[in-house]
Amino acid sequence: MQHVNRNSSRTPGFDPRLFLRDEELDYGISLILTGERVLMREAAHLSSRLNIPPLAARVLITIRFEPGRSVSDLREGLGATTPTLARILADLSKRGYIERRKSRSDARRRVLELSHEGGRVTDPAVIGMRNAMRGAYRQAGASAVAGARAVLEALR
Repeated sequence: MQHVNRNSSRTPGFDPRLFLRDEELDYGISLILTGERVLMREAAHLSSRLNIPPLAARVLITIRFEPGRSVSDLREGLGATTPTLARILADLSKRGYIERRKSRSDARRRVLELSHEGGRVTDPAVIGMRNAMRGAYRQAGASAVAGARAVLEALR
């Protein structure tokens, strides 16, 4: 016997009037992926400018926007292998772009942060990303910004 949730209309965030066809969902996914490509072009420029692998640039960008992540969280989030990420982190550390610090909540854990130099070298990429987002937000309008943010936060 299949269980049916009869209380779905009382589920937070559920609106029974919201009918999303597969085509609409597919289009939304396509737009999110396109948006990611636009933003990650800036990471590609960073990669070229610093002469580092694309994954290393993505590591720097991720740490910039999400400081305090552990190595294992970063590895999982980026889908990198342990040896690959270890090599990248060692190189970025050697270049003086990142720092490993003790976690405030658990002294046994090490978390990653950008150094002052890491912040400086990622600034152009971040400015490019902000400009892309600013332009998109302005074009979409104020009411769309709140909706877009709500959808993206729900995907977290």
